[in-house]
Amino acid sequence: MKQLPIPQKVQYYTDQAKKNLDSALLESRSAEWAKDFGEALKSSQLRRFYDDLKAIERKIMMGNQEENFERDRSLIALFKAKSVYAEKRKVSPPSFTQFIFDHVASINDLKDFKAFLKVFEAVVAYHKFFSSEK
Repeated sequence: MKQLPIPQKVQYYTDQAKKNLDSALLESRSAEWAKDFGEALKSSQLRRFYDDLKAIERKIMMGNQEENFERDRSLIALFKAKSVYAEKRKVSPPSFTQFIFDHVASINDLKDFKAFLKVFEAVVAYHKFFSSEK
């Protein structure tokens, strides 16, 4: 029987106060993730995941952000299920599923979620750069 990925938590910040985002995540690490996904993940599929997460962010930003984050936290967790579904349909590779599991497990608060979105944005950009798609 196939096993779900075991999450490897990502540390987004270089300080305890969560003021300094780790720039390596936006540079070398994002490029590595994008290369790992390769041609097995179409840019449009990656963008769909990113756009859905940005829609959740927009909902959170309206009103009390901390309360809205707690309210919508389960929607973020749902991306683990969405990623395994995409992998099973063969529209995304196991490395993307691992990426989603790692990052969802790393989101403890709104700052983490915003950091993840910045990392994901960098991954989308690098993936497009490395892709042979037009």
